[in-house]
Amino acid sequence: MDVKHVLKIVNVAIILALCVVLLGAWTRINDAGLSCPDWPGCYGHMVLPSDQEILTQAQSAYPQIPLEKHKTDLEMWHRYLAGGLGMLIAGMAFIAFRLRSTTGYPVKSSFGLLVLVIIQALFGMWTVTLKLYPPVVTLHLLGGVLTLTLLIFVRIRLRQLFVGLATEERISHLNLVRLAIIVLLLQIILGGWTSSNYAGPACAHWFSCNPESEIRPDFKQGFNPMAVVGPNYQGGLLPVEARSAIQIGHRFGAVTVVLMAIVLVFKLSHLPGLVKPLMFFSLLVMMQLVLGALNVIFAVPSTLAMLHHAVAIALLLSLLWIYGEIKTIEGVRYE
Repeated sequence: MDVKHVLKIVNVAIILALCVVLLGAWTRINDAGLSCPDWPGCYGHMVLPSDQEILTQAQSAYPQIPLEKHKTDLEMWHRYLAGGLGMLIAGMAFIAFRLRSTTGYPVKSSFGLLVLVIIQALFGMWTVTLKLYPPVVTLHLLGGVLTLTLLIFVRIRLRQLFVGLATEERISHLNLVRLAIIVLLLQIILGGWTSSNYAGPACAHWFSCNPESEIRPDFKQGFNPMAVVGPNYQGGLLPVEARSAIQIGHRFGAVTVVLMAIVLVFKLSHLPGLVKPLMFFSLLVMMQLVLGALNVIFAVPSTLAMLHHAVAIALLLSLLWIYGEIKTIEGVRYE
């Protein structure tokens, strides 16, 4: 297969991965993660029918979980899209095996994606069977973001087969961008931990958490990754002291991202071709800070929570845009 055709497949996979990540967030925000009590089907069906008699029978098989059709639809669409992405990535791995002798082809990354998507399927199953166990939910979110990230890295590698490598002067800045990506990924993990423990509304004040109360943040309990397996974690089980600590940790992470953004803009703004992505990245950072404050002020409404998540993903995409522009020669484009 021609590499240009592979690039088109990767572009489709990136769009699909983005949809999976965003729909997964919307599913979580709407408390639909346990709307299907079984896996991979939903109440014993791969496609939940609309017939009321069948729905009544399905409900009787799982009486402990109320059947809410709008939530089951969210969960199942998330699974369908994730399954489609998995098949597309499996196809990419097969193509990589066929083109393994092509110089510069991202064979290892393609196989790495296949391994990652298999792990993601397991975490998707455990999210349901372990009843939203916070470490699993957080790692499942991270796996989705890493899948999207690795797909974009594959695209960058394929693009280099057409446009070539950048100069040494530009490549010298790549480590800084890599560090920024790692910092942002860590902040996304903190955001996932905040969400999976329902710690968003734990602080009443947008800047200083709970200044007028006697609540003392409990960082030890808040950041204990060894939660008890078994209980249903929907709605969160941690006390407010632990949730406050998680929220404060997420805020310190936000400050770190802002400082990293300042350094990044200062160091890279002189490079040709990076003005637009750097401006876009800076705008997203400011937008994210505002959304974070608004989520606290209005106690994390679903729309604002979704926007906060979407902008976090947009921040990651903008950093990968910057990374890709540095890696390739400015002004050269493939046909």
